[in-house]
Amino acid sequence: MEKIKRALGYISMAVMILVLLYVKYAYERGLELWPVKTKLLHDEVRVERKIKIPVGETMEFIQPAFLVGISHSSTETPEDAIEDLEEGNYGHEWYEEVKLNEDGTLSMTVTGKQLEHWISTREDALNKRIENGWDKGLEITINKDFTKVTYTLKEGCEITSLEWGMYAQVIIGCLFEIQSFTGIAPEDCYVREVVKRELDGETITLIDTNTDNRYFELTDSQWYGEEEIE
Repeated sequence: MEKIKRALGYISMAVMILVLLYVKYAYERGLELWPVKTKLLHDEVRVERKIKIPVGETMEFIQPAFLVGISHSSTETPEDAIEDLEEGNYGHEWYEEVKLNEDGTLSMTVTGKQLEHWISTREDALNKRIENGWDKGLEITINKDFTKVTYTLKEGCEITSLEWGMYAQVIIGCLFEIQSFTGIAPEDCYVREVVKRELDGETITLIDTNTDNRYFELTDSQWYGEEEIE
């Protein structure tokens, strides 16, 4: 009888060990299939590396015209942008050469490692704003070819149109640079922006525009859904 009890004890211990090992395996496998992200209930923005620059070689990328327009509409001229880039490049070597073209666009020559740096920083910038948006009740989704970004203002979201504009300025710049860095011709780069607001169980569209005709004018009442948009 004593031997039977001892045998049952060993069997129970072995079963418990197997169960614990299975739980550990299931947990680790679950992390692979469903990564834990605090307040991030969606996939992170990840750029498919379509361009491979061989070791020892470089490639030139031209800034899309829309980004030139942003520079011209701000206090920063293309010359200022080059100066900022050169200051940032000192001691880091994020690019090999940058130059101003006759049409006002910038050309940047980079190695494969430097290209990885530029793409990864754009990924980080986008993911940071997506995560910050969730904290404020703003859902930001970006399509796979980086040509459309949708902002959904959830119920109770109090972000103003000016605050959204600050998000949008960074995000749209990142999307244009990602497109050019993944092989899209500068003249073919564009982004469609859609802003929606959830209100009383319904979703209304506040803004739906492309960057080649990026003009919109909303009152505060329209932005917060208190007044209909004609």
